[in-house]
Amino acid sequence: MLNTSNNLSNEELLASNAALKAQVEYLAKQVAQLTKLKMSMVNTPEESEDDEEVHPEANSSNTTREESHERGATDFKVDIPTFEGKNDPDDFLEWLETVERVFDFKDVPAEKKVKIVALKFRK
Repeated sequence: MLNTSNNLSNEELLASNAALKAQVEYLAKQVAQLTKLKMSMVNTPEESEDDEEVHPEANSSNTTREESHERGATDFKVDIPTFEGKNDPDDFLEWLETVERVFDFKDVPAEKKVKIVALKFRK
């Protein structure tokens, strides 16, 4: 009788594994499609000179965006939780993992991370 319950358990595991594989394949296809779309957007040629003359204000806003992008990540807001200095190391590690996820998401440069963490770390 135990053998039957083990077989059901194994069958359930196999079904679950197959479902997860299908999800991973679906997500991989979605990522590939999005990557293709992003690459096509990046590789799209810029407006012709005629278009720039017709819309000079559009060109100036593009230039402003490009200049701000060239300045790097100096003008961004990163909102991380404040650590209140609890004596529990697990709380600290959880806070640190959260901060690292935010930094990864916001693509924060390494030289800025220490300053931001110092502002949010309390005794």
